[in-house]
This record gives sequence, structure tokens and C-alpha cells, in this order.
Amino acid sequence: MEEVQLVVKTVLSQVLDNGTRAADIQPDTDLRDYGLDSLKAVALLLGVEEALRVELRPDVLDTQPCTVRSLSTHLSSLASRSA
Repeated sequence: MEEVQLVVKTVLSQVLDNGTRAADIQPDTDLRDYGLDSLKAVALLLGVEEALRVELRPDVLDTQPCTVRSLSTHLSSLASRSA
């Protein structure tokens, strides 16, 4: 799951485009605390989908709090279901 977290962090840092480095993103901090808004959330989902070749529903970001860890756990469960 660490690889998945790295992908999520990398895409998130690119989407935020505010100087936040992937290495500075904490796995249990709500993504909204980094400045993720609805438009950036769509870009995050599209970037993760492209990077990991998965399909995500937009409501995956509705968990409270939505964190790198919670999104990565969801992505890992998708991979295990398709295996």
C-alpha cells in the first residue's frame, strides 16, 4: 500500500500546485486541509485513475476525513478485487 500512497501523494502535490511537496503530505491529514477543493478533487481522481489504471467514483472522496491513507486503502481494495 506504500506504493499506492506515494502515487496519491505525488498526484495530490501536482494538483494542489501550491508548493506542497509529496514528501510533506501526511497520510492521515484531511485532503481539504491541504487546499483540495471540488475542482482539484476531480483532477486528483483523474490523475490517480491514469497513474494506477483504475476507475474511481467521485463519492470516494466523500469519506470524512478523506486522507491519503483512506483513499489508498480504497485503491488497494480495488486491486485485490480485480486480482
